[in-house]
Formats: sequence, C-alpha cells, structure tokens
Amino acid sequence: MRFAFALYNYFPYSGLARDFLRILLEAVERGHSVEVYVSKWQGDKPPGINIHILNASGFTNHGRNAQFHRRFNKAISKEHFDAVVGFNKMPGLDIYYGADYCYIARAKPRYGPIYRITPRYHYQHAFEHSVFHAHEDTTIFSLSSREMGVYQQHYGTPRSRFVMMPPTLDVARRLRGDYEKIRRRKRKELGLNNEKLLLFIGSGFKTKGLDRAIKAMHDLPGELKGNTRLFIVGQDNTTSAYQKQIEQLGLGDRVSFLGGRDDVPELMIAGDLLIHPAYSENTGTVILEAIISGLPVIATDVCGYAPHIAKADAGLILYSPFEQTLLDQGLVNMLTSNKRDVWRLNGLEYGKNPDLYKMPETAVSAMEAWVQTHSQSEAIVDDTPPLGEDIYLSDELVTHYAKPLDIQNIMQTEGEIIREAPGRQTVLFSHDKKNYYIKSHTGVGWREILKNLSYLKKPVIGAQNEWHGIHHLDRINIKTMTPAGYGMVNRNPARRKSFIITEALENTISLEEFCGQWKTRPPHDKFEIRFKRWLIDHLAHTTRVMHNSGANHRDYYLIHFLLRRGYDENGHLSPKNSRMHLIDLHRMQLRKRTPYRWRVKDVSGLYFSSMDMNLSTRDLFRFMSVYMGKPLRETLSEDIRFWKDVQKRGQRVYRAEQKRRKPALAQTHTQNAA
Repeated sequence: MRFAFALYNYFPYSGLARDFLRILLEAVERGHSVEVYVSKWQGDKPPGINIHILNASGFTNHGRNAQFHRRFNKAISKEHFDAVVGFNKMPGLDIYYGADYCYIARAKPRYGPIYRITPRYHYQHAFEHSVFHAHEDTTIFSLSSREMGVYQQHYGTPRSRFVMMPPTLDVARRLRGDYEKIRRRKRKELGLNNEKLLLFIGSGFKTKGLDRAIKAMHDLPGELKGNTRLFIVGQDNTTSAYQKQIEQLGLGDRVSFLGGRDDVPELMIAGDLLIHPAYSENTGTVILEAIISGLPVIATDVCGYAPHIAKADAGLILYSPFEQTLLDQGLVNMLTSNKRDVWRLNGLEYGKNPDLYKMPETAVSAMEAWVQTHSQSEAIVDDTPPLGEDIYLSDELVTHYAKPLDIQNIMQTEGEIIREAPGRQTVLFSHDKKNYYIKSHTGVGWREILKNLSYLKKPVIGAQNEWHGIHHLDRINIKTMTPAGYGMVNRNPARRKSFIITEALENTISLEEFCGQWKTRPPHDKFEIRFKRWLIDHLAHTTRVMHNSGANHRDYYLIHFLLRRGYDENGHLSPKNSRMHLIDLHRMQLRKRTPYRWRVKDVSGLYFSSMDMNLSTRDLFRFMSVYMGKPLRETLSEDIRFWKDVQKRGQRVYRAEQKRRKPALAQTHTQNAA
C-alpha cells in the first residue's frame, strides 16, 4: 500500500512527532511505501524515507500552515495514494491522527465575538470543521474518549468515524536497569543532594500550565520551598516570559530550564513528582511515561490520560474547574506524603501491561483496514443527514430512526407529551426497553427574541444551550442528564428547529419534593441529620464548581435537582450511595467567568426555594462556608455584600410568589366553601 503522511513541523521533542515517526517506521517495516510531507524537519532523518520539505513562509503560524496545505494538495494531486494520513487537522484527509484537542470548544468560552472574526479563528475553525463535521468522511484515530465526546458535542461527528487508539507509550521509555543506581547517578549529575525534585516536562508551556506550576512552587511553605527544586524540560519559544515570572516571584535559585532533552526517562527516575496542570491536553503522554518510570503525578483532569493516574493509583488528579489553591494544597500533600513509595511501586507495576505499548501496530492495522474497506467495489451507504442539518444520535438510538436521518422526522417522535409551551414540546418515548425524553424546539419568533433583548436577557432559541450545558457539567463532574441525541436546522434564530434527546432519570425525586417533607417533619435522628448536611454540602459544592467554571443556570431552584436515594445495609439513607442530578439546562449560560449578578441570581434561587423548609441559621451558614470555600468568619466579613444581595433578591422573589398565590388560594377556598 502507498500512503502520504502530512505533518506541519517535525521536531524530536514533540510527543506528536514521536507518534508520527513510530507509525511511519511501523508502516515501512510492514512493506508499505510512505511519502512524508512536512514544512520543516528538525533532527535526524530516518534512512530510506522520502521526506518532502514544502517550505511555507508567512508572519503567523496559521498563515504558514495554510500555505503548507496548499502546497501539499498540489504535490499529492500528481500522485496516487491509497490513503492520505494527516497528523494535523486539514481538509482532504482520508485519515486524521487525532492528537490535538478540540479548538472550537476552547475558543468559544475563552474569547469574545471580536476574536471570532480574526483570520486565526477562521483558519482553525475551517480546518477543524473539514475533519470533524458530520457531513465530512474523514476517519479519525482518537487518542482520548474524553476529547472524542467534545468533538461530537460541537460537530455531531458519528461514533462510527472514530477508531480508538491505545495509549501512545513507547516501550523504549520503560525502566531498564537498576532503579536506585540510575536515580543516584542522575541526581548527582544534576547537583541534587536531599532536595525534592519537581519536574515539569513538555513543549507548549502555555497549554500545559507552566504558569500554574511556577505559582504552586512559589506558594510552597518556607521550609519545603527551600528544599524543593523545579526543573522545566522542553523546547518552547515563550521561555523568556516564564523566566520573568520566576524572577518576579523570587524563585531564580529554585527553578531551572533544561531545554529539550534525550534523557527524559532517567530524569523521571531522578525526580520525586511530575506536575502537569494543563489547561488543555488531548492525551498527555508524559503522564503515562512518568507513571511507568515510578514517578508520581499531579495533573488536571483535562488531560486525556489523567484517568491512568487513578487506575495505577500513582498520584493525584485535579478535577475541573481548576483552582490554584487546590493545586497548591495537593502539591504540598504529595511532596510530604509517606505514600510516595507506594505510588512509585504502583506505577512500575502498571507499566508491565503490554497493552500500553501497542499504538503504532494498532494505527497501521487500522490504516490497512481502511484501504481494504474503501477499495471494495460496493458503494458505501451514506447515512449523513441532509446538507444544512446537524444531527447526532447515540449508537443505541441510531436504529430507532429511518435512514437517511431527517430532523423533521426525529422531532415528530411519538410518545407521551410531558410538557408543552410556545415553541417547545417534551415527549417521553421508549426504545429497546429504555426511556428517553425528546425536547423539540420549533422557533420562538422575532417578537420573543426582541422582547428578551429589550430586557437585556439572552433569548433561548433552541436546544443548543442544553446540549452544551450537559457536556459542560459532565466535564466538571456535576451529574446531570445523559445526552443521546441532538439536531439543529435553519440558521435563522427566529425559526430555528432543534431537538435534544436525553436518557430518562429513573427512580428519582426532586429536591423540592424531598425537602418539602421537612416543613412538617424535620430530620430528627442522626442518619437523617447526616443526610441533610450532605445535601447542603453537595448543593453548595455543586454551585461553587459550576460558577467557578464560568457557568450559571438561570433557573436554579430545588425542583431542578433530582435525587436518586441510596441506602446502607441497615436501610438508612446513605450519602455514599445517593446521587443528585441537575436538570433543565435550556437557559444555561457559559462564559470564561460567571458575572456577579448571575451568581447572585442562582444562589438566591436556591435560597428562595428553601425558605419554607425549616432550615436553621446553622444550615445556611454551612452552605455559605462551603460555597465560598473559606471559613464562615471569613466569608461573613469578606463577602457580606454578596450574601446581603442574595438575601434581598431571594426575599423579593418569595414575596412576589406569595402575592401571586393569594388569588389562587382565595379562589380555592371559595370553591370549597360553596
């Protein structure tokens, strides 16, 4: 078979470049012919490989990459290849090796509307769209199930187009030789005595969170800081900015830049902890490399390979949204923990699993299978929806609807009508002995949109808010609904048709109904009191995490929390076995940070909906302390304006609700008297 491999830039200290080279060598070893196209190659070239350097010029990265793509297309148009394999996102690929995170998912909440008209945004979005959109046919080698879900969220990419790859570990990174001997020799080489060695490894300092790591180093308590060194390993053109940060924080003698290195496995053996607080990271191969080298890891959960830390029991995962104080605290705990030897041995044992090292073989086998499938004479059935329609369905629901998929047909799903409002309908239906809800939006009209805008409110014009909200909450570990389908057609916001399908949450009760029992029968035994405290803590923590992530709900009442009650072996309500789900996200807003007024609105909504539930002052204080993440005394002095605003708004809504209910109650009494 004859393959064309495309990569923007090759340099030996990039994880993507190492994956590229290993797949290339595996393909050649199997007897395939491979032509390589790059704009730049740094380092040694493998013998016997045709490497075409397509020089690209320009003042910006995206400009140079776009020029490379034009030259690459021109070069391969003169050749015949069985498959074109890209290691960066670009139009016209048969196969994409998906090492990059979803650009649009990070750019939308991080940057404002002005950024979205820039050439950089247009290039990144267009090239990503050309690979992942539902109407494209590129096969994607996915390295992370987490990131696969992000792409499906934004592009509706069918699951059938993804091929999951095993971890990208290179067997050459495994420990060879005597661990203690290598550790002593390397530490002596580095000029270390009894100091603790903290390692930050990887190119792309910004996305991998070097600023966070430096800040955490600075925040170490005095004696521990004096006995800890931070070594930064990697090649990056932003080094000077971080050197300035180090100088400003007075860490000049405690932090060292080592540049790109070939002895990373030995450095890991010499180290005491890997710190990897990434902002975005599709995989994070360095995490696995550290684990199998016996180096404990502290990393953020945005890294695709972070779950391996928990599987190996070899360190600590920091869950989203990121908080610097939690990194600081976790770093101190890990550097001083007596579990470091346990983490080290667990990691070395985890590294014995042969399945961790099979990526190149798996990738080339998948390439061969792709060529065989696409060379067959039978036409491939096109299940993509009509042009202009974005549709995603889970594997379980694909068989429920006729092909080709059509939004109008899906929105007419038959079942029990649960709720109906102007422009919106919710239907309960079943498929394969499982219940689902489909919420259909048929357009609200310009009058409703203009009315909302006149009140400075963002109008809800479809299912998109709920679709993105569900995925957002899932990524920050807040339990919510499970999405099973989504679709949208007609870009005109007033007439936009859209739907969202979610799995039914069975055997649940709303918190409004559950806590409403406290009006006449407050919790009295120790088990009920403990459960009430768990509910308060869990609500406060959920609210804090949601707001810290840049999200706000806008309908944040107890009725929108569903509780699945769990019990212990003695039949008592058990916090450990219970789960709470946040629902009705159709008005949710996502930003870089949650504005003050929307935080007040959400918290006051909870306060309002709990005012008739016999909560004590101590219960309210408990919520306040957990929500702010600080002792009660501090939040009462530092955040007093916030809590007064919450109380004022909550009581105003309560009075308005009581006033609204009076006529209805009076009418009921009159009817009863009659």
